[in-house]
Amino acid sequence: MKTLPIQIEKYRLKNTNKDTIVRLCYDPTGKFLVSADRSGEIAVLSKDNPRNIRFVHSPDATVTGVWFSEDGKWLLVGHQAGLLRTYNLANAKFEAEIQLKTGRPKGYVLAGTSIPVLDYVVLTVCPRESENLYAILEFRDFFTIQREDFREVSNRHESGSLFECATASLNGRYIFLGDALGYIYRVTLPKMKLETYAEHHERVRAFDLAMRPTTMDTATGIAALCLSHDNKLVASTSRSGGVQIWRTETERPENVSTREFRPFAARGPVRGDWIRGVCFVPNSNVVVLGAEDGTVETWNFATSQVTDVAECPAGVRGIDISPDGAQFAIGCEDGSVFLVPWNQVSH
Repeated sequence: MKTLPIQIEKYRLKNTNKDTIVRLCYDPTGKFLVSADRSGEIAVLSKDNPRNIRFVHSPDATVTGVWFSEDGKWLLVGHQAGLLRTYNLANAKFEAEIQLKTGRPKGYVLAGTSIPVLDYVVLTVCPRESENLYAILEFRDFFTIQREDFREVSNRHESGSLFECATASLNGRYIFLGDALGYIYRVTLPKMKLETYAEHHERVRAFDLAMRPTTMDTATGIAALCLSHDNKLVASTSRSGGVQIWRTETERPENVSTREFRPFAARGPVRGDWIRGVCFVPNSNVVVLGAEDGTVETWNFATSQVTDVAECPAGVRGIDISPDGAQFAIGCEDGSVFLVPWNQVSH
């Protein structure tokens, strides 16, 4: 295992966020990088000129995520309490907002627990060819919204545990969601059909599809999800530091339970820290991983080898790589953002 031949600190972007990063992502065209922090400050950076930063200041509601329309024109911003706003990505100007109403009283607590339901917007998808956009809240609320006038078309609630994280395919076909119990769900658009896809269990070996559960095969909550650029693979990471790679097109056989359904490749926990950042490197078998202790790794899931390791000065909360693979961005717990040229990594 090698150490990256770079000091990540030298690639820190100045004058960006000041609070914990909640979402960091490139737009589908690769022209913009957006970082949003917990306080509600959203920085929109030009990939070619990252010093040219425009800021979007959200209302009082805490930001829970940012996403893009697939045509690259809109920035979609989710908040607590089901607030959804859109901005023109080119000039960072506010366009519209909608309050997604669930009918639940404020301060609702998940039955049988002390966990408050804050109604985070965990994902918003705006497919290129669709007349609608789709939003999902943490307590399994699914909304269809008319794209033209931002009016609610329909909504429904599904019973179950809280969604922790989500990712959507670039072709607008699939959404994958992860919960605190380790379950991975797949949603098919446009009908928003929800199915339980798999369970993230840690003690599995790469490519060992026939392995059966053992006493060491324990479930753990999902910390992050990411789809590959060709939409064929999805990576799930855990709160205890495991990583698993799944084929998106694979259907789980009816006679195989989610517990027995195995990933295409897997790596067990290394240090026991949440892996909150994960992204696929385009046209490769490599994922970049970022952990709460600040460790950044490149992992080749075809050979099951960790090829490089580096350290950030603060815990990693998000990682993304530009569509052309030229650079990757890291967002941290202290609000710092790093923009690292991929050619500096000895992969």
